[in-house]
Amino acid sequence: MADRLRPYPSAYDQEFTFSHVGVAQRRMVWDHLDHMLRMPGMDVLELNCGTGTDAVHLARNGHRVFATDISAEMLKVARERARQMGVEDMITHERMGFDELADHSWQEPFDLVLSDFGGLNCIDPDHLRYLVDPIADSLKPGGRFIAVVMPDRCITETVHHFMRGRLRTAFRRGRIEPIWAGLSGTGVATWYHAPDVLRSAFAHRFKVVDLRPIGLFVPPVALERHLSNKPGTLERLSAWDARTARWRWAARYADHYLIDLERLS
Repeated sequence: MADRLRPYPSAYDQEFTFSHVGVAQRRMVWDHLDHMLRMPGMDVLELNCGTGTDAVHLARNGHRVFATDISAEMLKVARERARQMGVEDMITHERMGFDELADHSWQEPFDLVLSDFGGLNCIDPDHLRYLVDPIADSLKPGGRFIAVVMPDRCITETVHHFMRGRLRTAFRRGRIEPIWAGLSGTGVATWYHAPDVLRSAFAHRFKVVDLRPIGLFVPPVALERHLSNKPGTLERLSAWDARTARWRWAARYADHYLIDLERLS
């Protein structure tokens, strides 16, 4: 199982983190995290931390974060962001890929392991199972693993491209082979995992606590430009997403889904 290249940090922030769609979708994830981590002082292991936006948010809420990423450039940006936000003492950054997780020993287990926005989509379905034990072993009994993943269906993407006659693009997520996807000319081999794929892979060590769509109405970031001349549309779409956040059945048809897994004793 090989870790994949990541988009260049400035492109990632410009085209996703700070995009209107990226902000709207991340807010949905933070709503769930903030509800779950109500008490400050939790210990969080973040996988594929990217440029550190989630780590800073968690640290500002009083949690200690061990943030990891395969990209040294991403980590450089993440460290600077933590310094600028005054939370560098709450976050430890380390270069580490998924392949290295099994070889890492932790002084203390974590309350939460987080993999946000597509980290697991860089891993093919056959190799997901190799992550299960390392993630479970890094958690306290009853600890949680939360992943935000792109599913093998996306209704807004499919409808948009189907109506324009782009049939191959409309149904690209459903292919068995990986898709080359990325930002600003960079890319990674991307597999789109249905919720049942994650549920099945992790079943022997985890139980599903929650499953919710992230971006059922808010479209993928690639379609954001189509909303630029429609003021207020994204806010309305975000409101519809908030109303349908507990529609588990819809998780497979959103741009992303959040799966919340609890480690079995």
